[in-house]
Amino acid sequence: MKQQPTFNEVMRLVWSQSNVFIRVRLAAALFLVLLSGVLAPLGPVALKLIVDDLTGAARVGALSIATLGVLYVLSQWLSRSIGEIRSLVYSRAERRMFRTLSERLFTHVMHLPLRFHLERQTGAVTQALENGLQGYQRIVNQLAFTFVPVLVRLGTICAILVGFGHPMFLAIFCAAAVCYGAAFHRFIRQRSGLAKEASAARIDANAAMTDGIMNYETVKLFAAEEVIGEKVSSALLTTEDRSVRFSSFAARSGLTIGTIYTFFLALSLMLSVQEVRAGAMTIGDFILVNTFMLQVMQPVEQLGRAVQGLAEGSAMLDRMLALFREQPERGDAAAARQIDERDHLRGGTLEFRNVTASYRPDRATLSNISFVLPVGRTVGVVGASGAGKSTIVRLLVRLIEPDEGLILLNSRPISALALAELRRAIAVVPQDTVLFNDTLAYNIGFGRPGSSQQEIEEAARNAHLHDFIMSLPEGYETRVGERGMKLSGGERQRVSIARAALKRPGIYIFDEATSSLDSRTEREILGNLRELARRATTLIIAHRLSAVVHADEIVVVHGGTVAERGTHEQLLAREGIYAELWSAQRSDKTAFSVRA
Repeated sequence: MKQQPTFNEVMRLVWSQSNVFIRVRLAAALFLVLLSGVLAPLGPVALKLIVDDLTGAARVGALSIATLGVLYVLSQWLSRSIGEIRSLVYSRAERRMFRTLSERLFTHVMHLPLRFHLERQTGAVTQALENGLQGYQRIVNQLAFTFVPVLVRLGTICAILVGFGHPMFLAIFCAAAVCYGAAFHRFIRQRSGLAKEASAARIDANAAMTDGIMNYETVKLFAAEEVIGEKVSSALLTTEDRSVRFSSFAARSGLTIGTIYTFFLALSLMLSVQEVRAGAMTIGDFILVNTFMLQVMQPVEQLGRAVQGLAEGSAMLDRMLALFREQPERGDAAAARQIDERDHLRGGTLEFRNVTASYRPDRATLSNISFVLPVGRTVGVVGASGAGKSTIVRLLVRLIEPDEGLILLNSRPISALALAELRRAIAVVPQDTVLFNDTLAYNIGFGRPGSSQQEIEEAARNAHLHDFIMSLPEGYETRVGERGMKLSGGERQRVSIARAALKRPGIYIFDEATSSLDSRTEREILGNLRELARRATTLIIAHRLSAVVHADEIVVVHGGTVAERGTHEQLLAREGIYAELWSAQRSDKTAFSVRA
């Protein structure tokens, strides 16, 4: 069952992200609205005394008339300007709170395990953040700038009515408050549910649109603009329906509240007219009571709407809080405490010992895998697609954890090592290279932040990329586009190779690192990589066997298990799975050459 956000959880999140600057500004803004809450009810009192003086019902001195006039004008000015004054005081703190929450959520999401990222939708995450920030804003505004000042205003009004001897009207105001409370209590639960549905629909629609935009090339290749358009349209239609349901319910509840307000206003007006005619009230009292009716009804409405706003804010925070509940990768907390292991991780013997791993509980991707990667040696892992080769890479860098068995580095389980330092010690050239929408220099330099331009260019030369970059009008400052789509697949892969070379790790992992390159470039890059990795532990994951013929040992994975192992010559002589793959690839290459 989905866990719902509790009020305490919401408040812990809001308060935990507030630093001294935010809290001081919040306290200053709260003081101003409290001052307004006290002065606003005093304005009608001042007006009553002035009217009584002018009508002869009571006398005050000339100085007092001036003072009362200033008090009345000040209360009117504050009631209309308090929002702007609050913004001047609190807007910077509010934006800083937004920034703090955004940074925390981004950092948290980046530390979540691979399982989360395999299931998440990018658009849903960003929309959850946006909705969560709006929910936070509603909660803070309702708590700090509605609940407390309204209660102060109501308390001041009640004290004034008691002081001036109008218990009947105090009873009317209390009855109105009870009716308002009953109405809001009836509406709030349903409104909260509708708000949550509308918020979820907006997140899903944004996720559908983002998914379509990110995969626009696939959409165009299959002429599927209408298909993806219908999917987005359906999501937007759901958003529209749920938003309209929420708005319609809000309008109906507003009509009910307006009817209650009108009834008690009419009752107060009728009784006060009778009291004035009977001589029990002055004209000033008439003005005071009816002005208070306006002032009381408005705060009570604000309280009801504040409760609804809190419910809606909590609903909007629901998805963001769900993200915060996701547990980060194991080992991140230890990274800061184990920096002394950096040198230890620069190189070493890697060992898989009876490792079993799966993405789903009903099917193991790898089963009882065992092999050793000696320090300074090169081991190739080959097999058909879906054999589990890339899972080995994810296990090594701990993107996933094994279900059984151990992975050891220099006889120590990598699960006991600092996660950040383990990954810094390993350079991975993945099968599918995705680049940042930035410059070529940035994408290469990402391998080791702080690298000089000379080091970046040297890494590019090692990947046979420098000449290509220098042929571009903007050279290393050329932007590669979203996910690197301005480059070809081979160019993106060479950027990835340059990035790995710049990292200067103790352990290299090449996961189909040359699959997008032509044979000549592949041979050149493999030669450079062999030189780079000469003193490092190197693991090559490959489908094309030409990438591993030079390896000290080749491990053949078939059906998630180790089927064969040995050198290239030994495996060919065995005439097993490896030999069949070699023969098939040689035949395919020969057939392609003949057709060409």
